[in-house]
Amino acid sequence: MKKLALALGGGSARGLAHIGFLKVIEKNEIPISRIAGCSMGAMVGGAYCLYQNIKDVEKLSNNFINNPFFKEFNFDDFASIDKKPKNWKEKVRIAMGRVKIGLELFKTLGNPSIFDEETMEKIYNTYPDVMVEDLGIPFYATSNDIQTGEEVILNEGSLLKIIRASSALPGYFPPVKIKNHLLVDGGVSNLVPTNVFEKNHNEIIVGVDVSQPIKRNTKLNSGIEIMQQAESIREYHLAQLKMSNADKIVSCKMNGYSWADFGKSKEIIAAGEKAGREFVKWYNQNHR
Repeated sequence: MKKLALALGGGSARGLAHIGFLKVIEKNEIPISRIAGCSMGAMVGGAYCLYQNIKDVEKLSNNFINNPFFKEFNFDDFASIDKKPKNWKEKVRIAMGRVKIGLELFKTLGNPSIFDEETMEKIYNTYPDVMVEDLGIPFYATSNDIQTGEEVILNEGSLLKIIRASSALPGYFPPVKIKNHLLVDGGVSNLVPTNVFEKNHNEIIVGVDVSQPIKRNTKLNSGIEIMQQAESIREYHLAQLKMSNADKIVSCKMNGYSWADFGKSKEIIAAGEKAGREFVKWYNQNHR
C-alpha cells in the first residue's frame, strides 16, 4: 500500500474542507508519509501532523473560529460580496459591507496591515506551539518573503510561528519575521504546494485544491468584482504550474462558498468528505 504525500491547498474558509478530506483518509486507514500546506491548508495539516487524529484537529478548528477575537475580522462582510442579492435588504447589507471593507483597507495607508500584532496573538492563542521537528508526521509550510519575492519552505522551528507566516494574508495580517525573512501568505506564489515533494516510488503525491474555478461569462459590474476575477485567473494558472509533479489532484467542489464563509464550516467540511470518498475509490482501484 503506497503512502500519501499530501499537499493541502490554501483558500481561507474553503480550506476547512481539508478536515473532511482527512476524516475519510483516516477512516479508510490510508497511510500518510508527509504533509505540506499553504495558509489554511498549513493550519489543518500542521495540526494533523501533531495530533494524528482528525477529531482533535476539528476541535481545534472550532475553538479557533469561535474565538471572540476572531469575529473582529468581520469575515461576513467579505463573504457577502461574493453572493448575489436576493432582495433589497441583501443589496443594502452588501453595500454596507463594502463600505466597511473600504474603511478597513484605509487603515493600511499608515500601517502594515489592518490587524495588529496584539490582535493576532489573541486569535492564535488556541493554536499549539510545538517544534515542527517533534511532529509525528513530517510537515512543510509554504510562505513568501514580501521583500525579496522568494518562496520560502518552512519545516523547522515553532509550528505556531510557521502557521502564522503561511497564513499572513498581505494587508490584512502583519508579516511574520523568521530568521532573515519577512513572510506572508504562501498563496501569493504556491497555492497547492505539491512541488515541495520529490518523486518517491513508495508515495503518491496528492494535491488537494480548494480554490474556486474561474467563473465564466460573469457580469463584472464593479472594481471589486474585476479584482476578484483577476485574482481567480492568476491563482488558477499558477496552481496548475506548481502542481505539475502531482500524481493526483483532488478538487473539492465548493458550491460557491466564499473564502470568508467561516460560518458555513460544517457544509465546507462535508464537501471535503465528498471529495475524500471519491479519492478513496480512485486509490483503491489503483494502489491497494
